[in-house]
Amino acid sequence: MRPPRGALSVLVLFTGSHGQADKRNDAGFKIPIQNDKERGGYFMNVTIGTPGQELALQLDTGSSDVWVPSSNAKLCMEQGGRACSLGSFNVEESDTFDNDTNSPFAIAYQDQSSSRGTYFKDQFLIGMASLPQFTMGLGARTTIPYGLAGVGYASDEAALATTRKAYTNLPLALQQAGFIKAAAFSLWLNDLDASTGNILFGAIDTEEFVGDLKRIPILTDSGTDKFTSFLVSMYSLEARSPSGSDFLSSVEMPLPVILDSGTTFSYLPQSMADQVWEEVGARWEPQAGLALLPCSYANHPGHFSFNFAGPDGPRVNVTMNELVVPFTSGDVVEFESGPYQGQSACAVGILNQTGPPYLLGDTFLRSAYVVYDLTNNEIGIAPTNFNTSKSNVVPFASNGASIPSATAVPNEPNRSHPQPARSAMKAARGFQTGQSTASQSPVPTSTLIIALMMAALLGRFRA
Repeated sequence: MRPPRGALSVLVLFTGSHGQADKRNDAGFKIPIQNDKERGGYFMNVTIGTPGQELALQLDTGSSDVWVPSSNAKLCMEQGGRACSLGSFNVEESDTFDNDTNSPFAIAYQDQSSSRGTYFKDQFLIGMASLPQFTMGLGARTTIPYGLAGVGYASDEAALATTRKAYTNLPLALQQAGFIKAAAFSLWLNDLDASTGNILFGAIDTEEFVGDLKRIPILTDSGTDKFTSFLVSMYSLEARSPSGSDFLSSVEMPLPVILDSGTTFSYLPQSMADQVWEEVGARWEPQAGLALLPCSYANHPGHFSFNFAGPDGPRVNVTMNELVVPFTSGDVVEFESGPYQGQSACAVGILNQTGPPYLLGDTFLRSAYVVYDLTNNEIGIAPTNFNTSKSNVVPFASNGASIPSATAVPNEPNRSHPQPARSAMKAARGFQTGQSTASQSPVPTSTLIIALMMAALLGRFRA
């Protein structure tokens, strides 16, 4: 939904990422995705045009268009043509390029970044699934130096804002072309330190989750009553540590949240974010726009338990080693005063949002195995099985068949866990092992710290 920006010096392409998939084998196919920590997102290789041009696109469950930067875009011509290092598309070098000048393409994000141009059709290869004359956006004027692979609902395509007409986007195109039986996919990001995860189109992998896979209804957009995003109901959020447990409160519970792989962090209401920070002993730094705590807290016990749909719905525990996010600039950022003086500073993977949409991004999704079923408007969720080398792929039986191996859980949209007036912070001491209970006063930070943090985060974490 809100792709983080950044810069790497070389094109990142996967070895062996073009797996076997053809119309005679519609049992699903898996594509590796790279955890690009500099950019704060997950990227997959595709080939576009004839002859094929290779690009790495950010995988985004929070948008619905595949778009690529044009090689003639001003941004891509900077730095001697190296600014768009993950690839740009040269229309003049493709024999099968078909530009639709009557279909303007324009997409904008909440941080004011954008991409504009026209829609076009061309050969699109993902794995060994080849889609002739596939519709994409061409970013002739872009502020983002790489493209996106949106895999959301066609009802959320950028084209609807300009042409008022939807087209067959990637999940639908793969299903209609016979490469998969169902317009559905599964996402396994693996842990924060892992270099790769995967997206599995048309199937699930039972070795990539533990416990029960539970399916819950996707919520419709409150304004249009249509399915436009992967919006689900969060029933409760509980902080648990060796010193106790607390249910975190919000007047907005049950909370509608979007499961968005295109967002680096997770964004909750201000009151809930404040409680998370207080539990773990984090300090808000307004100049950086982040809550900070010592990096060593990644080794502390405790987790946050996310519960969906109702008391019997799926539950995912996110541990501190997945919530404490280091900076990636190479600079060591330290606290220069206060109780954390001299310790390396990291960011907390949960941030505040003043209003909806609330988002569960990569800091949550790494701990969850998520199945996105666009036909039945359902989401399957289970705790992830980190770093597994095993695989057991189970395809959808047909388009419209339920998520394999999943148990249905009814949604209770008007019910949430009883809300305390305020969390008692019984879990705080356990989260902050070796530290005194968090105080209300912020930890002062030096100008040097802020400068280093801003350099590290200039393109990485987007609000």
